[in-house]
Amino acid sequence: MSSADLPLHEDPGVQPERTLLAWTRTLLLLLVLAGFLLRWIPYQGAAVLTLVGGCSLVALGIFVGERARYRRAVHGILDESYPAAVRSVLGLTAAVMGIGLAALILLLSGEAP
Repeated sequence: MSSADLPLHEDPGVQPERTLLAWTRTLLLLLVLAGFLLRWIPYQGAAVLTLVGGCSLVALGIFVGERARYRRAVHGILDESYPAAVRSVLGLTAAVMGIGLAALILLLSGEAP
């Protein structure tokens, strides 16, 4: 994300930047998890690729939405009205729980790695 075209606020280093970093860490964690899941292929077969795809799609969704979340946060600070990103957080929670449940089902239904 280029910092040249992002909106500014009076106190750099506050909430928008920290929130952006947290979402980026989550994105990276999902990509690392997708890499680790690839190790299951010899034991669980091609079904693991659905988990890898799920992790990758959620990471892509985070990447695509980062700029809009940052802009909303900066405008919220400037307007002194910063609503929580409830849909984003609930969506991420549901996706991670779904991936975890699918991984658990896959492990219990086959040979453990």
